[in-house]
Amino acid sequence: MPTSKEVLETKQMVREAMIEDNVSPQTLIRLGKMAEEVLKDKSLYPKFLQAIIDSNLAEAEDVDEGMDYQFIGAMATLGEMARQMIASGEIEA
Repeated sequence: MPTSKEVLETKQMVREAMIEDNVSPQTLIRLGKMAEEVLKDKSLYPKFLQAIIDSNLAEAEDVDEGMDYQFIGAMATLGEMARQMIASGEIEA
């Protein structure tokens, strides 16, 4: 179970992605769902990486084509946190 500090840090990451990378909460949620699907079906990883690049969250040269489970987990977490923040009214959809 995450600590309060970890939850606050994740919420801050959601806000930073929205502001600094101009990414909507819906995009974070969509990418989070894609990350969860990648964990079930590894063949979706290239499509997931392309979606990350298309969303301006990474540059093509910064993305490693090998499976990066830490990155996949982080994206799944950010997507879920964005969903929860919308549900609680902390951010707008």
